Amino acid sequence: MSTQRENILTTATQLFYEHGYDDTYFYQIAEVLNITKSLISYHFKTKSSLAKEVTETFSVRNKNIISFKLYQTYFCNNKFDLQLSTAIEIRLSTALILQDPKVSRYIRESADGHYEDMFTPHYKSFYKIHDRQYHLNINRQNDEISMLARGATAASHAIIIDFINNMLKCTLEECLDYIVQMNFRFMRVDEKRIAEVIKKSKEVIDKVGFEFKPYFIIE
Repeated sequence: MSTQRENILTTATQLFYEHGYDDTYFYQIAEVLNITKSLISYHFKTKSSLAKEVTETFSVRNKNIISFKLYQTYFCNNKFDLQLSTAIEIRLSTALILQDPKVSRYIRESADGHYEDMFTPHYKSFYKIHDRQYHLNINRQNDEISMLARGATAASHAIIIDFINNMLKCTLEECLDYIVQMNFRFMRVDEKRIAEVIKKSKEVIDKVGFEFKPYFIIE
């Protein structure tokens, strides 16, 4: 049975998708669930905090779905490749934002004035996994992994927002390629390997088949 907090999160996800960040308010969520606005404030404090959790929730869900689908349909017959899996995850997650107008609107509006919200408590874990697997050529004395994690996250976010706002003279394909490349460049992966991973990731995505569905869903 869903908890009250989970019901608020589910309803907020639906409203943020349908109406965007700016035009979604606590009173609307309260009306749908027949609760008070103060109860929503009790659980999430502010709309910005609620949006941050909505984003984290669908991002983690999509990451898990992508990983599981790849395991079931591709890596069951091929050697697991963390870099390939990561490239696919980044490409699909970014494509969802850039190709679904309702997701684009939500991301653009929720980003305005809330720069700090892009950094989750676990923002470094993704890069730590790669470091354990590939022993990245980074400086561990000055905590470079934290800097590259923040740098890659902030840079990806900035490019996404500029693409949504039509400020970049590139195609969707070129933008997706660049964001994937950039994440690996921050980890100092060899350029030839990056090109190889990007090429292969496109082939696997086409072979496996993924769908973008309403309410921030990748399947």
